Amino acid sequence: MTLAVGIFDLFTYGIPGALHLSLIVYVLARLNIIDLTSLASAPSVLQVLGVAVASYLLGHLAYPLSALLDKVAPRWTWSVENARLDFVARVPEARDRAFVRTDASLLLAAVELHNKEAAGEITRLQGLALMLRNSALALVFALVVAVIELAVGPHRVLAGGWAALLLVSLTAAIRQGRRVRHWDRLKTLEICFWIPDIDDKIRLRPPVITGAHPRP
Repeated sequence: MTLAVGIFDLFTYGIPGALHLSLIVYVLARLNIIDLTSLASAPSVLQVLGVAVASYLLGHLAYPLSALLDKVAPRWTWSVENARLDFVARVPEARDRAFVRTDASLLLAAVELHNKEAAGEITRLQGLALMLRNSALALVFALVVAVIELAVGPHRVLAGGWAALLLVSLTAAIRQGRRVRHWDRLKTLEICFWIPDIDDKIRLRPPVITGAHPRP
């Protein structure tokens, strides 16, 4: 059996999960619950395998909370509608075309059928955006730890510096994640503009079933 982890999984779950794992290990070490020396003495293969599996699982477990954080954070004009308006402003002749108002996941499926290499670029951008979004949650937890260290820890100046740095990083991660998501929406619309007969196929779609829920 072959287990393959793509670049999307690495960006979306692996890297944010590694941040969560690092923070957990740091907190447990500060509380003297685990001994870092004992962990370091384990065979290197087991260390790498354990870190990879734990990071991937933590990335999946933290995903719902990351999505919730994304909903409550300010959007800074990086919504789906803003991407459509930006695209139409750049390409006025697409204003009345049907694909511009179509669901983004359906457009991505059309791109995949038309050009898998182009779809791969969109998927890469989506994975990067999700990596930044999901990493923001780990930065929130790290900021909480830094604030606690600032209040009760022995190295308050260092903790204060880290708290300030984490706050700036958190804001940048959320904002840049939204920006990259905006880029992938624009890229999807730009490629769909050149797909032959895409508007005719969209108009021939069956009516939406009443009560159906949109894809998250």
